[in-house]
Amino acid sequence: MSENITRKEQALAACEKVINGVEDNTISAHASLLLCKKIARLVNDEEGQEWLDYEYNGYPREDNGHLSNSAWLIGKKHGRTYKKTDNETDTVKEYMFCELVAELEQSIESIKASINNYSTQGFSVAGDGALLATARMNDSVARYTSNTIKQIRDLEKRLSILRSQYYDYAVKWQIQLLFGKTTKTVFEEYQEKVDIFCNELPLDSLRKLKAIEDMLDDGNPEKYSQILTSCRRLWSDVAKYLFGLVLPNYTETTFLTKNGKAIDVSGDHDNNKLSAVIEVLQDKSPKNTLVGSETIYLVDWIEQISKSQSTGVHSNVTREQAIQCIIHTYIALGDILSLKNKTENM
Repeated sequence: MSENITRKEQALAACEKVINGVEDNTISAHASLLLCKKIARLVNDEEGQEWLDYEYNGYPREDNGHLSNSAWLIGKKHGRTYKKTDNETDTVKEYMFCELVAELEQSIESIKASINNYSTQGFSVAGDGALLATARMNDSVARYTSNTIKQIRDLEKRLSILRSQYYDYAVKWQIQLLFGKTTKTVFEEYQEKVDIFCNELPLDSLRKLKAIEDMLDDGNPEKYSQILTSCRRLWSDVAKYLFGLVLPNYTETTFLTKNGKAIDVSGDHDNNKLSAVIEVLQDKSPKNTLVGSETIYLVDWIEQISKSQSTGVHSNVTREQAIQCIIHTYIALGDILSLKNKTENM
């Protein structure tokens, strides 16, 4: 099992602990925070790591004591701000609570434990002022109890907001990781089928596929533009191969499309060759079938992929751009080869 898969599995396990723990009320908010920090680290979520570091270590302040702008924006994004009317100016202002989740949990626990310490139990007075003293004592206890309950309610509301933020973060990453896992499985199944079709290609084209893989694994940024160039050459080889295979006796320099447009299929007009191939294959398939409809997007893709491949000649290319070009080239050619295979077996 690769390190990448191991990290994803660990992240998914952490997501499960947070989600189940919050739903079943079997995990503290502070423990949820620590698990979310683990998730952010495992999935390399830099934005999430910054937010969760603030949640764990505190929101930084400037020299004047005010929160830094970045801290304020992150806290606001994650539910820490609230609005309150300023009695002096009678205007509504926005504030942000900055207690750490561990502080909130400890405060709530301490206040709840102390609420029974202040009562009228054991209180006894006598004399002329007894009734007045008792009434005052009862009022004092009632006010203290009411204020304490309100304080607990406010703290629990803040704690609930943070707990909800951690829960949502875990759910978000669980969905993304599970979707990525599903996508990987689907693509692997697709790849197996396409690889079978690719084995029909000439040996020189198969060598280009291997060369592209080797250049990507090399890790040299200078090779990324070469990858796009190799994709373009592979595209050209496959276009010529399929055109000769699907239209073996075609000698004209132009091909008349269904919409009446004559396209040049001579020389290196590879995109037009593929367009002609797709139309011929579509004609061979039963009308109104999925095989026919699959070709709709392929013609649109051809021009975009060709532009992407050509950028390797003129500019610096990132690894992400190289990977994107490889995937698009592979899928488009794979779908055309798949379409050819389906029509041959009908």
